[in-house]
Amino acid sequence: MKEFIFSAEGEPDIEALKRQMQGDESDPRSVNYVRKLIRPHINWFSIILNLSLPLLFAAALIFVAVYFKLNVLLSVLAVCALLLIYILLRARSWMVALVLIYQRYAPSTVRNKCRFEPSCSQYMIISIQKHGAFKGLIKGIKRLRRCNVNGGGFDYP
Repeated sequence: MKEFIFSAEGEPDIEALKRQMQGDESDPRSVNYVRKLIRPHINWFSIILNLSLPLLFAAALIFVAVYFKLNVLLSVLAVCALLLIYILLRARSWMVALVLIYQRYAPSTVRNKCRFEPSCSQYMIISIQKHGAFKGLIKGIKRLRRCNVNGGGFDYP
């Protein structure tokens, strides 16, 4: 809570009061705070490669199973299990990639509404990298729920 001191001497300086009430430009809760948006570069080749190679590998394994007349059902189940393991191992990088795509293409009017520093999307990336895919995602969602006009400030995962 901010404290304002008024003196009985003369007229109060209205501009000084306004600056004091609106806050500091370096405080994210201030009306005067201006966030410097960073638009990250997206490596689309890497994203497409990480999505398509496992699918091509799975298709090749199923083709081999059919060609050598192995039990197709067991082969498909084994390939699905391998794909699931791959997805679980790569979940962290895929979630970070999704947030980076959001940061790249979301309008600045949406991204500047965050009252926290680091921004909610940057917080999500940091928490996913620090705590893992699922715990980081939960922490990021909790942070998004806290983000509103009345809150804000400096908050690191």
